Amino acid sequence: MLRRLHGDAICDADKCRDFNRKMADLLMKLEEMEEFSLADRVMDALSVCNPKTGSHCDNAERMKGILERLNERVKEKLKENQN
Repeated sequence: MLRRLHGDAICDADKCRDFNRKMADLLMKLEEMEEFSLADRVMDALSVCNPKTGSHCDNAERMKGILERLNERVKEKLKENQN
């Protein structure tokens, strides 16, 4: 969901700010769950996310890569928890 939202937000400042808020919410939830390695990856994403009005996302490709790696880590974590 976040990867799709980020793709929609690349040229829309309001959607970009919404994406940033959702990432911050995810960070808080992961920290509450004590999933610190995943929380660190979300912090990496937030560090490159800089919503700008009237501008294309300067870090779109970098963010895409971070989100893809985060997605893979979440899948790995789910597999670990199933075992």
